[in-house]
Amino acid sequence: MYKAFQDFYKEANIKHLILEEYKGALLSPPFATERCKEYSSVWSDSNYVNLDLPPVTSKINATAVVDDSVWFIPYGIYDEFNIVVQLKDNQAIYHKLPFTGKGQFYSVATNHGGEPNTTYGDTAFSFPLGYEETNNAIYIRDNEVTVHKIPHNGKKLHMGTVYCNGRYWSMPRGDEPGYTSLLSFNGSCFDSYELDIDPAITRKYTDIIVKGTTLYSLPFGEDPGLNTIVEFDTKTNTAQYHTINGVDFAKKYNCGVMLGDNIVAVPYGDELLPLNSNRGLVFNTVTKQSYQFDIGLEFGGKYRFRCGVEFNNHAYFFPSGTPSCPILVIDENGNIIKEKYFEDIMFGRPIIYNNQITIITYHMKTQDHFICVFDDKLNIIQESKL
Repeated sequence: MYKAFQDFYKEANIKHLILEEYKGALLSPPFATERCKEYSSVWSDSNYVNLDLPPVTSKINATAVVDDSVWFIPYGIYDEFNIVVQLKDNQAIYHKLPFTGKGQFYSVATNHGGEPNTTYGDTAFSFPLGYEETNNAIYIRDNEVTVHKIPHNGKKLHMGTVYCNGRYWSMPRGDEPGYTSLLSFNGSCFDSYELDIDPAITRKYTDIIVKGTTLYSLPFGEDPGLNTIVEFDTKTNTAQYHTINGVDFAKKYNCGVMLGDNIVAVPYGDELLPLNSNRGLVFNTVTKQSYQFDIGLEFGGKYRFRCGVEFNNHAYFFPSGTPSCPILVIDENGNIIKEKYFEDIMFGRPIIYNNQITIITYHMKTQDHFICVFDDKLNIIQESKL
């Protein structure tokens, strides 16, 4: 039976969901759902660092390693929260933003960008989500946070942030009709590119998948009618549009994984129209051809967090926020290689750490948190309690 992740905000004591690698070790910032909103500790290699933060629900949803520090970006879905935390060698430095808001920053990217012989970036940037028309982005450089007003006003205009070809990028989301701007930021100013997509559809796009100097974004769409994959060349600043060969439905794809030349995605799902929410996607970035495949789940609200990861040439999708769904392992052609259910366990977001899939789990009956390490067959080969 489907249950919305926001219901867990009020019923569960989820203190941690996100992992970050910092100086060769793992840490996890405080997430904190409604029943434990006062929780403000960073877990780090079996130790805890207590932060001086106000009671806030879902404090940290995005982290970035810049130079020799790890940064925690404020989210705060129900509470005004405007503190960026810089953690440097277990010492917290607080950067207070000159504005407040709820649900402010959902994602962050650094300029590491896969460059050879580099480990971390020396800058980071976050486009605002903003539940209450927070239209300020933040830029981290030289141990400082600067604020940059984006060139548009509106509600939840952006969601994902990536780095590509010297700039930070974000696709148009928009909780109100009319917004179609792809934005870039080069460290000092924004550029805005209007996309040829239906302006009437809300929540158009969430994430970007980077391949070389090209951006790809899969349609999300709060309602049916947006069935277009956007391809954007960051050298020429031009877009191409590819219609998905398959069924159009609401709330399509919140996450995609690049496998070779193919992007593989699974449906987010509309809880109101569950029979339309069972179609995954394969899109070939060379031929521009696409097709859908059946994931065999016919209820809505599939994957509440963006939670796909590439491992051993397969896409691993974890049902973060939706414990009633299985973990899916899918190959580049959309074949489901394995699916596995874990009863009464909620998964955070997976990362690849020491060449293994590592993830935080929350056990709903005991309210315990564990760090789990999986092999490629989805066996838990190591489990340690936080």
